[in-house]
Amino acid sequence: MINIRHLSKIYHQEKSKVVALEDINLSIEQGSIYGIIGLSGAGKSSLIRCINRIEEPTKGEIWLRDIPLTSLSPDELRKVRKKIGMIFQNFNLLSTKTVFENIAFPLRLNKTPEKVAREKVTELLKLVDLTDKAHVYPSQLSGGQKQRVGIARALVSDPDVLLCDEATSALDPKTTKQILALLKKIHQSLGLTILVITHEMDVIKEICSHVAILENGRVIEQGRTIDVFSKPGHGITKHFVDQIHHLPNHLQNGKILNLSFTEGSAGEPIIARLIKHFDVEVNILSGRIEWIQEKPIGKLTVEVDADSPQWMQIIDYLEKNHVKVEVVHHE
Repeated sequence: MINIRHLSKIYHQEKSKVVALEDINLSIEQGSIYGIIGLSGAGKSSLIRCINRIEEPTKGEIWLRDIPLTSLSPDELRKVRKKIGMIFQNFNLLSTKTVFENIAFPLRLNKTPEKVAREKVTELLKLVDLTDKAHVYPSQLSGGQKQRVGIARALVSDPDVLLCDEATSALDPKTTKQILALLKKIHQSLGLTILVITHEMDVIKEICSHVAILENGRVIEQGRTIDVFSKPGHGITKHFVDQIHHLPNHLQNGKILNLSFTEGSAGEPIIARLIKHFDVEVNILSGRIEWIQEKPIGKLTVEVDADSPQWMQIIDYLEKNHVKVEVVHHE
């Protein structure tokens, strides 16, 4: 659906340059919810602004299906943008227009017949649960209601792709959950491809099937969200998933493993079998359940009393039984 090839963005200042994006390669499947996460300054906003060409890439290609977005003329781009909806962090509503008129605004610009526009807006007000707010102004709405208006406006032109730029970062946790539930509902009912830009891992966990981690303008890790959560490969990813625990001093020289139990391992007594098979002691230091895309992942941090010859055999045993293993400490 969206293919990004060798994308770079450089901002030139008076006597210097800032590399915001460097050799980005991503493939986002049609009908997926794909997350892009990174810390402030990682390049997230530059990436999403390049995708719809609010910012011009320095080099590289962006394809929407078979359309080369980076090669379109201004007139061609205006037509294609009708199929790319966008939701903003700060809502970007017109304060002097009602909820109804805010949603209808793109249709007015395109000179859509009034009857068609009213039917479309009425339908979307129902979808985002704001029918009773049609004739009020943005100043009379809560943050969550304002974002619902923004979502409806983004959908009014029947887009194929919905870009969400930090769409929940200005909202409280309860409202964030409601907006994410609405996005999932929209995804299921309309079959949209949704690209989510965020710095919040809870957002990725809740709705994204796939994720890419940005750091200093580069993609350092990408894949299925459940895989990235289960066994992060980079330090910044570990920061987001909070995989590494602060361990007591007396454990610093021990053999410590973070274990993730997913499909194929969550219901099996693997630790008990490991203890019996290798005749080792396993001390469980902590445990919890994470939910990703409504699927549970069991998390255990354990200390294993094993000698060196057994150590790799134990890791191999766990991985063959579908347990993802991260070595935290190995004396």
